[in-house]
Amino acid sequence: MNQANLKEKAKTMLTGMKNNIGKTVKNKKIMAGIIAVAGIIMVAGIGWQFYGPKGHNQGKNDEQVANKLSPRNCQFIVENQVVTLVDGKEETVSLYGAETQTTEIYGDPISGDLNSDGKDDYAAIITQKTANDVGVYYYAAVALADEEKGVIAGTVAVPLGDRIVVKDTAIVNQAFRVNYLDWKTDGDAVEESPTNPVTKSFILDGIMLKELTQKRANAQAEAACTDNSGTWSMDTSECKGLSKEWCEKNAGTFENNTCKF
Repeated sequence: MNQANLKEKAKTMLTGMKNNIGKTVKNKKIMAGIIAVAGIIMVAGIGWQFYGPKGHNQGKNDEQVANKLSPRNCQFIVENQVVTLVDGKEETVSLYGAETQTTEIYGDPISGDLNSDGKDDYAAIITQKTANDVGVYYYAAVALADEEKGVIAGTVAVPLGDRIVVKDTAIVNQAFRVNYLDWKTDGDAVEESPTNPVTKSFILDGIMLKELTQKRANAQAEAACTDNSGTWSMDTSECKGLSKEWCEKNAGTFENNTCKF
């Protein structure tokens, strides 16, 4: 399908969504988010030439090769608003006041196949901060890339928390996994810094991210283990009979010839 057809199809989708959803959705913020999603589909359909092979070279990690698509030069949806990152950053005026709002990529994005097309996509942590607000809000997001067409499209960003401490990220069995420290919520104790360990994994559902349940995560790890002739233990979520290299590639912990998830 050529760009003209893609553009027309996206316009038709956007018009239909506005007409149909407007009858049933009363919450304006939800409406804005849905329309923004359709807007990103339209932009992806017509090529996103600005965000194609001209993506800025940021260094060494994964996509950091000249003339390759980059999530640092991409559009995402954060809090129902389309965010356009250039060199990993956007500064706008907050909708809730006249303060500057800064949205940017945190750390280095990671790459891997997230939608079963055999091509590398990107997973990233995004932060958003408004001037004169102590909060720094963290989000998980994915950017789907097609090098041949020169297209990269960001997903809706999923909130993780305020002023969390990100420990590490990984792509495990086509899921984006984030390990971080969050604030404790029990009692009235006030912490100086977050100490509660949290692990969340997200999988793609269209251009939305959906949190992966532990049961589903274990099922994916089991499938990856047995598909590679390993032996899976349901009781301990461990895989035996495979190499340390395989284990680390799948973000497991290798101990005593066993890969633990």
